[in-house]
Parts: sequence; C-alpha cells; structure tokens
Amino acid sequence: MGFAQQAKDAGFELGGYEVPQESWLMVLDHEQRIATSNEESFALIGKRPEEIIGQRLGRILNLGFLHSFIVQGFCFKDQPVWIKGIKHFCDYAPLGKDQLTAGGVFSLVRAEQITQPDLEMPDLLCSMDPGSDLTRDNLILINTEGIITMINQPFADALGICAREMIGKHVLKAYPNSNPSRLPVVMDTGQAEIAEPHLLNGRHTVVSRYPLFKDGKMVGAWGKVLFSDIREVSRLADKLQLYIHNPEEVGSKRRRSEHEFKYDCNSIIGHSKSMKDLKEKLLRIAERPSNVLLLGESGTGKELFAHAIHAASKRRYGPFVRVNCAAIPDHLLESELFGYTEGAFTGARKGGQVGKFEQADGGTIFLDEISDMPVQMQAKLLRVLQEKEVTPLGSTTTRQIDMRVVAATNVDLDEKVREGGFRTDLYYRLNVIALSIPPLRERRDDIYFITKHLIDNFNAEFDMKIQGLDDEAWNLLRSYDFPGNIRELSNAIESAFNMATGPTIKVEDLPPHICRIKGHLLPQVDETHPQETLLAGIGQKSLQEIMEEMERQLIEASLEQVDGNKLNAAKILGISRPGLYKKLHKYQLQ
Repeated sequence: MGFAQQAKDAGFELGGYEVPQESWLMVLDHEQRIATSNEESFALIGKRPEEIIGQRLGRILNLGFLHSFIVQGFCFKDQPVWIKGIKHFCDYAPLGKDQLTAGGVFSLVRAEQITQPDLEMPDLLCSMDPGSDLTRDNLILINTEGIITMINQPFADALGICAREMIGKHVLKAYPNSNPSRLPVVMDTGQAEIAEPHLLNGRHTVVSRYPLFKDGKMVGAWGKVLFSDIREVSRLADKLQLYIHNPEEVGSKRRRSEHEFKYDCNSIIGHSKSMKDLKEKLLRIAERPSNVLLLGESGTGKELFAHAIHAASKRRYGPFVRVNCAAIPDHLLESELFGYTEGAFTGARKGGQVGKFEQADGGTIFLDEISDMPVQMQAKLLRVLQEKEVTPLGSTTTRQIDMRVVAATNVDLDEKVREGGFRTDLYYRLNVIALSIPPLRERRDDIYFITKHLIDNFNAEFDMKIQGLDDEAWNLLRSYDFPGNIRELSNAIESAFNMATGPTIKVEDLPPHICRIKGHLLPQVDETHPQETLLAGIGQKSLQEIMEEMERQLIEASLEQVDGNKLNAAKILGISRPGLYKKLHKYQLQ
C-alpha cells in the first residue's frame, strides 16, 4: 500500500503533495500526533509504525526550535534533526490553510542522501534583525538558487494559495497573479529593501526584503509582508496624526469607532466538525460581494459571524453598520435606514441625519432580526438592494451606495414567506448564501472551549482566579440543552462567578434554572429499568409538548429567581425582552 493511500485511510488527503521517496514519512494531525507512518521508522529509530502512531512527534524526535515552526504552520525544507548523533534533514508541509485543523506531512532523510544546504534554520535565526519574530511574521525564505525553502501560511494567504504549493519552487515561478519577486535582486545587490510597495495577487501590499549572510557569504534572502493591504498604511497615518494633534490621549484606551468591526473569524470559538466546516465556509465566501443570510437560534452568535464576514472581506476597511430591525419602532425605521433632510418631518434634527444605508457605503450593513421588518419597509429595502441607491426623507436627490448586506434571523423565513409575512423577492435577494449556525446542544464538544474562554474573560474582568468547574458542574453543563445558547452559557458562568466562594465553580454556584434540571425537570431513572422509567415519565406527550413544558418551567424558574423582573429574566434566558413577552403570552404566564 502506498503512503498516499495510508494517509487517506487515516483520514488525510494529500492532494497534490509530492511524497518524497526513500525517506521516513509521517502524517501529523493538528496536535502533532503521528496519524500514519511508513516502515522507514524502524531503520531510523528502531520502532515500527504501530508503536509510534498516536504519539506526539516531539516525544519521538528532539525537534528543538523546529517544534514551534510546525505548531505555527510553517512549511520548510532541509532542516537539521539529530538522531543518535547522526545528522538528518527534514521537511514539513501543512496539508491545508488552517494548521489547527489540517495537520501536515513530515519527512526525514539521512544527511548523506541529499546535498548539504547552505542555509539552515539556526543560521536564519542568527542572521535576522532583532525586531523580527519568526513565529509571528508572515515571511518567505529562499536559498541562493532562488528555491523557496521556508514559507508560512500567512504569507501564502496574501497570494491566495496554500504554503505547500510554493515550497520547493523557484520564487520567480511561485507567485500567481503578482509582480515577480525581487528577492533574487536583493541577493544580487546585497542591499535590503525596506517597506516597498508590491503587487501580490492583485492586492497592493507593503513588503520588506533582506539578504542573508553566513561568515560573510551570501546564503539566501528572506522577505516579509508588513501590510497585506496598502490601505492599512493610510489607517496607520490617521492614527499618527491623531497622536500628533491629541497627545493627551496617549496611554488612554483608544475609543473604538462606532462603525468598526469588533471580531474576526478567530473570535469564533468552536472545534467541533460543524463549526470548523462553518468557519471554512465563512472565509471562503467572505471575499465575495454576495449578500449573506445568517440562520440560527437566539444566542448562537449571529452578530459575531457578521463581524467575522466583514473582517475577512475586502470591505474590512470600510464601515460595519449594525441595525436591529426589532429594536427600532416601525414609524422610525425608515428615517433610521434612509436618513432625512432638515425639516423633513416634525421633530427632525437640525441639519438632517445620514441614514444607516449611506453610513454603510463602501462597507457592510448587518440587519439583525430581519424577519421583524415591517412589510412596507421590506419593499423599500428590496429597491435599495436592486438599484443600489437611496433617497433620504424630504429629499429629491438620489444617492448611489455600495454596500454588502448581511442579514440574520432566528425564525423560519421559509415559513414566514409561505404565510405572507415576508416578501418572496426580498427573501431571495437576501438568501444568496445562507449560513446556518448550529445551537449549542448540537455541538456539545464546544461547551468546554467556550466555557474556558468565558472563565478567562471573567477572571480578568472580576480580578478573580477561578480555575474551572468541578466534575459535577461540568457534567451538568454538558447535559443541559441551553435554549439560550452561548448567551445563556455566558450568563450562567457570570452568575456562577458571583456565587463562587472557592477556586472552582460547583453545582450550587450555577443558576437555579440549570440546577433544577438535575433534580426536578428530568424524570428519575430506575437504573435497573432505565428505558421503562423514562417512557413512564414521558407518558403520551409528543417531543414538542415535552420541550414546551420544559421551556415553560424554565421561564417560571427565571422569573422566580429575579422576583418577576422581566428584563432580568430575559437576560438569564438569553433572549430579548420582546421575545420573553411572546413566550409569556404563549404559555399564559402574564
């Protein structure tokens, strides 16, 4: 069986990766554990593949400084590794753009089997300027022949390809849709080129290039991208001007612009397969101009995804404007979206007001709870999407706008369209691309990572040192369905921080409505006849009836906890206050 087939059987697709011959080959997963290996392992370390599969590579070989480069997703060739006093050279190539999920291929050969390279990683570390950080800079390294011997994915991202597609190629043939690299010129002249503009994959960037010397001899050159978009330089210049004219603000926390994005794809916490697939899809569609419809229950993080789409798009330097269609009264929504001129209506602000659509020109507008938009406003939104123009209230002047729309809803829009509550034509305008964000109960593996993140945040905010949850509390969280999803989980952990008296969170520290699930809402199970007991507790009720009963009891418990304060009850449940009122009416709890 060939190595490529072994890797495929282990769940890894090598794609177009060229497997080196006569070498020890391994596929590593995202934790650097050996997923598969060929038989050469026995000749080099005296262990057969079945003895090392599942172990971390760092426990088998002394990788030294190379370990951090593998973790960071660098792609490299011909770097030294010592085994039993014998020098070998290794290659590593990640299998995808996301090192956290893709893993990579590691190969190793004896030194006498290849030509000794002039440039090894220790030489590179000694030759670089003190301000450089290999683990953070997005960079490329070539040898004297112009062959790419090291590159990381952030640099390859600027070219829109995977790093492993460039490793081993001549630098003048490796840049698609770009100006030729000037690294060979830097080697010819021996002079560095600092902060120079360069076209990479159709994008104007700012790069630096440096020659590399060893004992006075030229051994290669390296370059790094300082700014992946030249517009970043303009933003930096604006900040410097602000510093020059307002030095008293130095040292204080910079006030974030109202229309800046707050999060990016790295802010989305989730290691389950569904979330990994969703983030990969997000990054793929972000650079296109198409409208996006985010679908998901309340509290799943739809606004977070909207920020991430904008942050990963070509519009990231434009405004990100947020509009909650349910929070603005119907009679004010049109003036908020379209703006108005002075005197357009009674109470109009002097000088008029720029509408949200115009504010989003050149950027992204996020229309949350789009399902609550009145039907008459839906028709006007449709025209904006079709004609790319707006006319403020009280004005006869039409203004062209360029914006991307990301809309979100927690209801079934298909059903609302069938019922006549949402325009069919607008639905198809918005639903060009749909991203369905799964509820927390469908990705329970992520509860641990999200909770850990929340604990770290609340420790910093409350100046506490909570180490985590005890086993019983963890089990309770994992078994709870979280109808309010991540928002409810965040509220539960914050509540526990206020109640905790020890280094860990215990069951009694969690909100009562979660603890009550443990003791009262679930039927007690006879361990000798578990199925019969559960069926007896359920009776003849349908699944929908059971879920509604649990929801009703959760609402009652939340109201009881906050002495009937509906705003606080809504926060505990992770839903909006209007949403709570709808449920109170549904269950006749007024």
